[in-house]
Amino acid sequence: MRFTCYVLVESDTLTTNQITSEPMSSDQTPPQRSQLWAWAQLVRLPNVFTVLADVSAAFLLVHHGPSPVIRFLLILIAGVALYWAGMILNDVFDVEQDRAQRPQRPIPSGLISLAQAKIAGWALLVSGIGVAAVSGHIPSGDAPITWLPGLVAVALAIMIIAYDGPLKKTPLAPVAMGSCRVLSFLLGASPSFAIVMGTPLFEKYLLGIAVGFGVYIMGITTMARREAEGGPSSNLQIGLVVTTLGALMLACAPQLDANRAGWALPVNGVFPMMIAAISFPVVLRGIRAVREPTPLKIQTTIRIGIFTIIPLAASYAFLGAGPWWGLGLFSLTIPSLYFSLKFRVT
Repeated sequence: MRFTCYVLVESDTLTTNQITSEPMSSDQTPPQRSQLWAWAQLVRLPNVFTVLADVSAAFLLVHHGPSPVIRFLLILIAGVALYWAGMILNDVFDVEQDRAQRPQRPIPSGLISLAQAKIAGWALLVSGIGVAAVSGHIPSGDAPITWLPGLVAVALAIMIIAYDGPLKKTPLAPVAMGSCRVLSFLLGASPSFAIVMGTPLFEKYLLGIAVGFGVYIMGITTMARREAEGGPSSNLQIGLVVTTLGALMLACAPQLDANRAGWALPVNGVFPMMIAAISFPVVLRGIRAVREPTPLKIQTTIRIGIFTIIPLAASYAFLGAGPWWGLGLFSLTIPSLYFSLKFRVT
């Protein structure tokens, strides 16, 4: 069992299209597409939309829109680069295990060489840090010149390497996974804040939201430790409780902001109900998996939990920037689900 950073769990037995949307093998794809197809497999293309969603949501929540546009675009590019770096380096670190257990993966199958993957992974990691640092130095209105995006990107890169390397097979793996999601959200908010000695880097409500996303992912990751073999396990119960706690934190975190100026929804009533409605299917599936812990039920819960990140993030875009931006982020579920039919999610 292994996990892929930020988002989900890598399983050795997700083999049916019904459960995991296993893509066609490389020998079924047109030859001219095989290399591009392999890279899309390597970076787990369907999952990148969850990163676009939470990074965008943080920026839109703080700015009430996508302005300054250049900073918005740069921080999105940085988030994607760091995420893809984590996906590629995950397979680089696990290449020997994949050769033995998952020979169809792009590196063991020879579609992408180990050297190519190493160069791409480390280049994307460095590029993500560089683009994030630049995003804080683009002059734009009253936005502060800040090194904070670069610092958050460095922290995220460190957690990516820590997870992909020494922590993946330890009990700290879910914590590392959750930490990546915390930092991913904060990366989206970071171009808005200057580093001032003696003051917090982020406001309380932003930290609360980021931790909420992190706890939610910790719970999903913990449940997924039993997805391959199934059967009763305390990981399922603990993971379900942690996931529910994360959803509760996401529902309540905006109330930590005393100002709340310009927000599109009341945070004491409508917004928590929205988060509850979005989270309910995940919790319900989790309860079913606890009662009947078959691999199918567990894997279905994990898959739904992963894709639910997008509507959760869309809720924050709605809160900060209005319904059209909320709908825009929610629409990321369409390409995410479409590509999940063609490429493995886990």
